[in-house]
Amino acid sequence: MAEGVNRRQLMARGTTAGLFMISGRWLWLSPAEAQAQGFTPQILSVDQASALATLADALVPGAQTAGIAPYIDAQLAKGDDSLLIAKYLGVDVPNQTEFYRAIADNLLQSLSGGNEAGDIAQAMAGDAIEAWQGPPASYALFVLRCDALDVTYGHPNGFEQLGIPYMAHIAPVTPW
Repeated sequence: MAEGVNRRQLMARGTTAGLFMISGRWLWLSPAEAQAQGFTPQILSVDQASALATLADALVPGAQTAGIAPYIDAQLAKGDDSLLIAKYLGVDVPNQTEFYRAIADNLLQSLSGGNEAGDIAQAMAGDAIEAWQGPPASYALFVLRCDALDVTYGHPNGFEQLGIPYMAHIAPVTPW
């Protein structure tokens, strides 16, 4: 992605189009295209990306296909220029990469115990996962849900999927 792109501009480009590693090559794709083509995570491990995608899909059906894992990984690679929602919530997250890794590692531990993603989400909502380490589980759940909503529905095509007319106050110059 180009330097200096803000959140609105990025969403206007088609829900976070960017550069993704596919079979050893960098390609300009949407997160959904990167997911479909088997992207290689650059910041998260494959297992961490998969755990985040599993929970995100339980929270927002279609998030995995929409490319939540490639989206998070690509945004984490941007460092301070990341457009992940955690940056905009007014809660100090000194290191977004460690924040998302902690969430993913906790999810991996919960998923390895044979728990279903829906059950994990319910326990996270009440901060009821005993071995949870890192940011509060309920906050992590909220952040991941917001990121999943951005990727899945944060564009005119997403509105169309929901059967809601897209009526932006100021429509983007180019189609999403």
